[in-house]
Amino acid sequence: MRKTLLYLFALFFTLLSFAQGTYRDEFGSVSYANNDGTLNWAGNWNEIEPFDFNNDPAGGFVSINGNRLRFRWIWSETISRTANLSGATSATLSFNWETSSLEAGEELAIRASSDGTNFTTLATFGGTQSGFYSVDISAYISANTTIRFDNVGNNWDTNNDRVFIDNVQILNAVTVNQPPTIVVSGDQHFCPNSTNSKPVVQSVTITDPDDTTADEISIQISSGYVNGQDLLTLTGSHPSITSSWNATEGRLFLTGPATFAEFEAAILAVVYSTSAPNPPELKEFSIVIGNALFLPETGHFYEFVSDAGIRWDDARDDAATRTYFGLQGYLVTLTSAAEAAFAGSQITGNGWIGANDEAAEGQWTWVTGPEAGTLFWTGNQTGSVVPGEFAFWNTGEPNNCCGGEDYAHITAPGIGIPNSWNDLPIAGGGGAYASQGYIVEYGGMPGDIPLQISGVTRLRISCSVITNRQRTYRVNN
Repeated sequence: MRKTLLYLFALFFTLLSFAQGTYRDEFGSVSYANNDGTLNWAGNWNEIEPFDFNNDPAGGFVSINGNRLRFRWIWSETISRTANLSGATSATLSFNWETSSLEAGEELAIRASSDGTNFTTLATFGGTQSGFYSVDISAYISANTTIRFDNVGNNWDTNNDRVFIDNVQILNAVTVNQPPTIVVSGDQHFCPNSTNSKPVVQSVTITDPDDTTADEISIQISSGYVNGQDLLTLTGSHPSITSSWNATEGRLFLTGPATFAEFEAAILAVVYSTSAPNPPELKEFSIVIGNALFLPETGHFYEFVSDAGIRWDDARDDAATRTYFGLQGYLVTLTSAAEAAFAGSQITGNGWIGANDEAAEGQWTWVTGPEAGTLFWTGNQTGSVVPGEFAFWNTGEPNNCCGGEDYAHITAPGIGIPNSWNDLPIAGGGGAYASQGYIVEYGGMPGDIPLQISGVTRLRISCSVITNRQRTYRVNN
């Protein structure tokens, strides 16, 4: 039994330590910006045509045609793309290829470079044939690993000279930084007034199997926050750490880099105060390693990605490429009043969420994350929430105004009910209805490894008034 446990632990550690990612372009759309893998390329394909059609995927001697990258009548034309493989331990390049009517001396080459300037020829393709090509490019691993297709032989002298490339992929194995662990305690009573404050953490320990420093830790009032009244402040002297308060998020950022011991001392020195005469009875504080927000109710992490004008489908796809300490990202799903209020009021920026009625008008479904496929609302603005589910539409929404409003979005501040939702076209609307970005949620996906990069403490606000003939006292319960 002990050997079995040791084996499982070793297997778990191996899976945690190494992961695979892919940079891929299937040329499914006429664009040099396709990202069809689990990772985004460092940039678009860069096409150089000395005579015309520079960087135009729709036309020229190099173009995307029939869902493949096509080369014809090539002389000195080239096309290249870069991927950031820094941190990778190995990498493999592969693609499908087909040549047609290339005469002797006419060849297309695949080259690789670690700096984007000095290239080495890996293989050439000629004649009339087809195949699948795969090669180890570990020798070219860098932050600027670049692959390039170009002519290495005679000029192609007829329009029938053609080569097609498809499914270009770089598969790399990356050593993953082990996640840190934070353990905090603090469940206290507090009777505030205009002159006093209270530390929000009573004890804290930060550990990490392969690091001794961190870049950033945040402390957020994640429950009971009142903007304009509540405040978190770093007290004392902490030379390696700077602090900044975000009133919208109710979050204090502690920024290093600094050692774990320095961060622990700073966390213990953070105090809560309020100007409210009668604040809410419970304040919860989320202490998080990194810069994502944490909601105790869900145990999930959140971040707003600013990208003005982004389409809903692009936001969905981009969110799915993001990770947070190994947790898979997805376009946020808001399944409770607390989560909707948190996303709408304490996450800076309004944007897309992971719901639509694209499949059937009036059948609003979560299409991302663990809730993918869950129907939560039926009908238009006079419709109803599905029993056991949650929805938070703005007044008169979803109204499918003018047709084609099939995608859910958090309403901009100042329009109707705060933090509520409306339906928009896939490209968003204009003015206050234009998309400012999207919210990514991390947590709850199959395969997610449990993390302990956050902790929660509480202050219970309670005061009793005791009066005698001489004095009135306000005391903690």
